[in-house]
Amino acid sequence: MFLIYILIGALSGTLAGMLGIGGGIIVVPALAAVFLSFNLMPASYVMHMAIGTSLAVIIITLTSALRAHSLRGNVRTDFVKVLLPGLLLGAVLGALIAHQLPSYYLRIFFALFLIFLSGRLLIAKHKEETRDVPGRYVIASVATGLGAITSILGAGGGLLMVPFMLRCKLSMHQAAGTSVACGVGTALVATLSYVFLNMQDSGIAYSTGYIYWPAFFGVAVASMLFAPIGTALGHRLPTAVLRRVLGIFLLLVALDMLFTH
Repeated sequence: MFLIYILIGALSGTLAGMLGIGGGIIVVPALAAVFLSFNLMPASYVMHMAIGTSLAVIIITLTSALRAHSLRGNVRTDFVKVLLPGLLLGAVLGALIAHQLPSYYLRIFFALFLIFLSGRLLIAKHKEETRDVPGRYVIASVATGLGAITSILGAGGGLLMVPFMLRCKLSMHQAAGTSVACGVGTALVATLSYVFLNMQDSGIAYSTGYIYWPAFFGVAVASMLFAPIGTALGHRLPTAVLRRVLGIFLLLVALDMLFTH
């Protein structure tokens, strides 16, 4: 069992470093499948536990990736300062919403959103040169919505922040690095929210709130080791390739969520 968590962490860590997505697109559906397959908890808890555990892992993964991105000059601190307050507020709101939703609806929401975002990356044309950079207050307001949605998805914010920052005329490498920096704080606040929202005894062994500790330790250790590798790979690949890789991964994960569980 622990080996499965290690493999999930290796893949998610590589993606986190390479694309700035936090690895949640792999961790959430993978853990949900493991929890169901091995009957580790009631079905009503599966998605909440997968999302909460994913957010806790993201703190470790992105912290590891952040140093590598910082050394390469990929982090735009001016964007971090504007985005972070709204993201943190949104993270709390998103956790409150997720706590009220049944596991089934969380899974459907996760899959449909990935399909939408995949289409944007694979089909829609990216025209940075024709778009005006949003104002400071617009960026801050959008950040609140992004924080809420990404807290519900358990994906660390990169799923939404990377495309948004591309629209703000950041390069793919800057968007990934800045997303990682914002994701550390967002994941921390979201994780604490998921812990406190389910502090009552759920009857699930080795868990605190919505965090399942055996999965956390296995995935976190591997993702921390593989995140710098992903960062190095991402820095060598052109923007077009990175966008296609991200889009294809999102589509595959969405189809898996909709049709195989």
